[in-house]
This record gives sequence, C-alpha cells and structure tokens, in this order.
Amino acid sequence: MSKGERTARGAAAAALLAVAAAGCAGTADGGGTVNGGDVPPASVEQRADTLTRQALDAIRPATGTAGVPAGEGAWRKCTTETPGRHRFQYTYTVRLTVPGERTQAVLDAARAHFGKEGYQTDLPDPQNPRAGARDPHSSWWVAVGSTKGTASMFVTADSGCVFTTHDPQTGGD
Repeated sequence: MSKGERTARGAAAAALLAVAAAGCAGTADGGGTVNGGDVPPASVEQRADTLTRQALDAIRPATGTAGVPAGEGAWRKCTTETPGRHRFQYTYTVRLTVPGERTQAVLDAARAHFGKEGYQTDLPDPQNPRAGARDPHSSWWVAVGSTKGTASMFVTADSGCVFTTHDPQTGGD
C-alpha cells in the first residue's frame, strides 16, 4: 500500500470517527432526550409521568372521572445502535374508563392542551380515535385515545430512542 493510499484511508477513517462522534456529542436537553447520552432512566420515567399527568389534568373535566389509576411503563431496546452506546425507548401509559359519549370531548380537550403547549399535533384519523402530538423540542410523543367501541381510553407518553446512563430493565430481561 502506498503512502498516498494510507493517507487516504486514514483520512476516511478519521472522517467516519468524526461523523460518529458528532452523532454522539451533546448534553441532555432537559426534556429527557439527549444528543449523546448520559440520561438516567429514572429521569426519563419521571418526564413520562409528568407529561401524562399534564395531559390527564387537561382532559379531566371532559372525562367525568375523578381518580386516576396508576400507569404502566415499559423500556425496550432501540434497533439502531451506536457502537459502545445503547439507546432505549420508554413508553408510559395510563388507562381510564370513560363513557363512550365523552370520547370526542376528551379528544378535543387533549388537542386543545397540545396546541396550548406548542406541540406539533398528529393529523386526525377517523379510523383511529386518538389525539397525538410531538414536542417540537425533543423526541417525546404524547397521545390520548380510545379503544374503538369501548369505554377504555388511554394517555401515553413515549420518549423516542434516547441514550441512557445505563441499560434499563426491559420486558425481555
């Protein structure tokens, strides 16, 4: 291999490392997402709880329910990885029983809440009774929806894939 070929390969390797490092550099944005890691799983879980509680507070008048049951959270490993760094996605869901005739009012209240918060709302889908929105400053997605034909509704917050300080326990652990 000539000196020129070694120099070219070295430059290509350096460029690849720079691209990889750029994708991993950064700090937490305060919203539970990162541009490079070091977010404790507990802070992601807390952010999910906060987002669902905010949505629940916003829809409470429309639900006609006073109490809110505990939610369920789950971690799963993201399919796209960076060597030496693991990304995980956290989803937290609270299920509610809401009379079917209140579903539309609940979805309208959720959309109003998302608009007030400055979220980017999902387009309505008549086949899927749900109001969803993304926080434009992070990877978080929040939704309020119902299981068609039932009195079961949900409020969910999804972190998107984030680099965590350590591997959280997933459903397969």
